[in-house]
Amino acid sequence: MEKMIKIVVDDKLPKYMRHFEDTGLIWDYEKFCEKFKKNFQNNEKFDLFISLDCANQERYERAAEIKKLSKKSINIDHHVSNTEHADFNYVEDICSTGELLYQFLKIFDIELTKKIAEYMYLGIINDTGNFRHDNVTSHTFLVCSKLIEAGMNNHKIANIIFAVSEKQVDFIGEVYKNKKVDEKYKFVSYYLTQEKMKELGIEKDDTNSTSEMLLKIEGMEISLFVREQEDGLLKGSFRANDKYNVNKIASIFGGGGHIKAAGFKTDLSFEEILEKTYEELGK
Repeated sequence: MEKMIKIVVDDKLPKYMRHFEDTGLIWDYEKFCEKFKKNFQNNEKFDLFISLDCANQERYERAAEIKKLSKKSINIDHHVSNTEHADFNYVEDICSTGELLYQFLKIFDIELTKKIAEYMYLGIINDTGNFRHDNVTSHTFLVCSKLIEAGMNNHKIANIIFAVSEKQVDFIGEVYKNKKVDEKYKFVSYYLTQEKMKELGIEKDDTNSTSEMLLKIEGMEISLFVREQEDGLLKGSFRANDKYNVNKIASIFGGGGHIKAAGFKTDLSFEEILEKTYEELGK
């Protein structure tokens, strides 16, 4: 029986996605609601809602309304903080949701094509910070070897994802110049306001990997990047080496993720975020 399947993202796609031919298959929330407005008006149920890489239901943003209108839901994720927020939950503490999806190919005997391999690798390389996180295992590289065998060009994809614009280079300079460093806790942080984003001419997409970049500073054990959103809320991203559990710290602000990589969104001020973070670091 044929099924109509739609991919919905309640956010702007990263700029690098323009290099991939199937980007047009991904709809934003407004387009989905316009196409299926009769379902919303008449309370007509969708058959199934599947979420990928969402540790909690808050990550759905407005797409939570689609889930409410669905008969069943499936949650596929790899975060240790996952709240099992669906009817069926497939959650495993491994490096990436992409690696989980590879297991589905094996289970259902689906052919691994070059196109599928490219998108799986895109997910894996993003989720692992270019294989820098410590939950990367030998199995991760085994999966990637299979993706390469299927025709995936890892060099091409890495160049697309990690290319930086001139404005991003200026932003990196701004971060290193104005970062805050606490030698006692080996803690480095940076706060980016909407005003500074406009001054630099950058978008939120240009700030990806800032927390990872801060953690690269020699001697640092934990980093925090906080960005002011257009709605006034602050979005934070923690990264850590072996000393700290940032999943625990992010949970203070209603967030979570992994032991060494976690995020959150809050209406607290940056000063309040730092205060609560220091309280946890001092325990």
